[in-house]
Amino acid sequence: MLKKTLAIGSAKKIRLAAAPGDLRVTGWERDEISARTDGDALDLASGADEATVSCDGDLILTIPRRLALELEAVSGDADLRDLPSGLSLGEVSGDLSLRMVGPAAVGAAHGDLDARESGPLTVDIVHADLSVRGGKGDLSVRSALGDVSLHDVQGNVNLASVSDDLYVRGVTGSLNARVEEDAVIYLEPSDGQAVNVTAEGDILLHLSARANAALTLSAGSADDVRVEMPGLPKRDGTNPRTLILGSGGASINLKAEGDVMVTSRESDWESAAEFDFGGNWPLPDDFSERVDRRVQDAARRAAQKAEAASRRMEAGMRRAEEGMRRAEEKMRGRRFSFNWSSGRGMPPAPPADPISDEERMTILRMLQEKKISAEDAEKLLSALEGDR
Repeated sequence: MLKKTLAIGSAKKIRLAAAPGDLRVTGWERDEISARTDGDALDLASGADEATVSCDGDLILTIPRRLALELEAVSGDADLRDLPSGLSLGEVSGDLSLRMVGPAAVGAAHGDLDARESGPLTVDIVHADLSVRGGKGDLSVRSALGDVSLHDVQGNVNLASVSDDLYVRGVTGSLNARVEEDAVIYLEPSDGQAVNVTAEGDILLHLSARANAALTLSAGSADDVRVEMPGLPKRDGTNPRTLILGSGGASINLKAEGDVMVTSRESDWESAAEFDFGGNWPLPDDFSERVDRRVQDAARRAAQKAEAASRRMEAGMRRAEEGMRRAEEKMRGRRFSFNWSSGRGMPPAPPADPISDEERMTILRMLQEKKISAEDAEKLLSALEGDR
């Protein structure tokens, strides 16, 4: 492993053109860069405006927090932490994890993107799942090809396209989203907040019975619009249906090709049964697809280990059986054979392998199962050792 350290002068940012493997970057208070790689090349340089890093393998990088980070491409996974000055990332081929990162712009994440306690985030495309928790700033995503899960985002959210399901619990700013599957939303709307969600599947919205909001609800038919709130009819036969709750301070527009349900009941939120969301809703922090992959990987590894162990056991049994057969033949041969040759001029026999544990265990097992006597077991062991 190569390791280098470089003092930073007046540079304002650090640039990494390409990370051929996995990348981990962490911020610290020191005014220097520390880098480690498992590759064969590692170069650090610092100029007047920027510092540069290059390597040919996995990279662990620690940089001053005051520096912004510019990444062009990461070929593996990327884990970026404690970088308050922000970052720009062109493309990451694997998963991307952001922790306590300032303003961030991401071109493409081909795996999952998980951001926690981070600042404003702009993403062009996420090819898998997107999770944002404790976001401190606006979130803008052009395309998310998997599920999207948002928890406690303090800013405006714009999701131009979500290919799978959307789960939202807590957004303080406006929310605009187009979803190809289902949407589950838990809000405590504030005056002036605007929410516009369109889904090709179903929409479930949880609001407090004391919420102040003006709602417009559109579904496949009037029967598909349902409200479960105190003092309001479940259905009124209109589509779209309009409601004024409290002072109507927030504006909420929901449109679904399937069902739309607005409820203040926790049981509806917890189960989402009438929307056929399945047992995984609300989504956990780690998406079910990721769990499934891990389970499948573990099962595959276990099956491979079991198969290898089975092959070793079968081979051991075959060796033990062959050894027993030779031992029995040798014992029979000792009763009736004579040494016709003096052995002169004959090459010495090559030394055989010592008796194996599998052969010993087979003989002991036969003794335990009373298939042979103790005397027979001693004879077999002696014969095998003598034969070796």
